[in-house]
Amino acid sequence: MEFYKMIGSVYSPLFPLRRERGRGIGVKRSKTRRAPMSVLLVLLLFAILLAGCTKSDGSKPPTATPLPGTVLDPPREVRDFTLTSHTGEPLSLHDLRGKVVLMFFGYTNCPDVCPTTLAEFKRVKTELGDEAQNVAFVFVSVDGARDTPERLAAYVAAFDPDFIGLTGEDVTLRTIGKDYGLFYQRVNYDSAQEGNYLVDHTASSFALDAEGRLSIIFPYQTDPAIMAQRIRSIM
Repeated sequence: MEFYKMIGSVYSPLFPLRRERGRGIGVKRSKTRRAPMSVLLVLLLFAILLAGCTKSDGSKPPTATPLPGTVLDPPREVRDFTLTSHTGEPLSLHDLRGKVVLMFFGYTNCPDVCPTTLAEFKRVKTELGDEAQNVAFVFVSVDGARDTPERLAAYVAAFDPDFIGLTGEDVTLRTIGKDYGLFYQRVNYDSAQEGNYLVDHTASSFALDAEGRLSIIFPYQTDPAIMAQRIRSIM
């Protein structure tokens, strides 16, 4: 209320009321004239005070959080390849055309990354539900010297009987790996104990669309629910 009295006290001398003599006493506004600068200042002050009364919680508009994984746009063409499957039969990438392929390069003696990733593949399959029939889950060995079809068969079946294991010669795998930026090498290798070594290798997983093009690269330990969501986007 005090604020409005202040405004009134400013307006009164600027727009005076004139009493004119005549028949009776009348009230008449003075002739129109340009408002002085002081009026504009008062109006500006009033606008600022009103703006200050507006409540704000300081919140910002929500922004979408990007999903993990590198999406290739456009998808990258990769060469076809043929390796030996865990059934002992040859299997080519082209044979899986029409399905999304979720692929990982590892080896059966891997102590941590490989079993963790295949367990996550199992969860991805569960997340997809009935849509999982449109996805091929593929484990490609980087240790063909030890990972025979029989060994691969037992290994992938321990995670899911529908998972596919592939193995082949090192020279073939090196050529395949160029399309995926694949790195792997033996470590702690002792020629006197040829079967006793580990393999350092790329830990990413790769999703190919139904046309066999590399579409998404998932970093190690991406949330399986997010992987499933991304895979649906390329079905």
